[in-house]
Amino acid sequence: MPLWGNSTADESRPKWLRADDKPANNLNECFADERGWVIRHADGNEEVLCAISGLNTSLGNATIVRVFFSSTGLTTSSTGRVNVQYNEKVDVKNLAATLNVTASIAGTLVAYATTTTAATTVGFAFTAPDDAQTLTIPGQTIVGIITDTSTAVASDKIFISTEVTGAGGSGITTTVGVTTT
Repeated sequence: MPLWGNSTADESRPKWLRADDKPANNLNECFADERGWVIRHADGNEEVLCAISGLNTSLGNATIVRVFFSSTGLTTSSTGRVNVQYNEKVDVKNLAATLNVTASIAGTLVAYATTTTAATTVGFAFTAPDDAQTLTIPGQTIVGIITDTSTAVASDKIFISTEVTGAGGSGITTTVGVTTT
């Protein structure tokens, strides 16, 4: 059994990495690019873990690996953020991508892309409702054009509820509370 994937049949990031393992082995900071499997450290430096020339083109389209709220709570009318993380760098065409956040009272809120180029995490911003309630991210298809940075191949835009992780990208609490100020 190989220690990492290198084809469209196996896109697995290095198997010795674990989600939220700090600081050097954090699976959530690993992605593929033209150098191979790379990990981004907290200081912003990137380290090539598995040198595989052209890995980003042999994997096929970029795949969503997790979706999460960037914070554990919001106040009314503040700006919230949902992050969609990919296993490769992606580009968002004209910031025109959107996704939905569900509010327990207000219903559907639309979040708009705020990240444009060469990012493994695409941020989507929305305005929190005017009253206290609970927000969730339902499984869905992101609307808009998102492509792999190096190949312009259409990236994955569909995620299911099991790909939604806790606020900040870890844990199991996948809801965010909105409180009055």
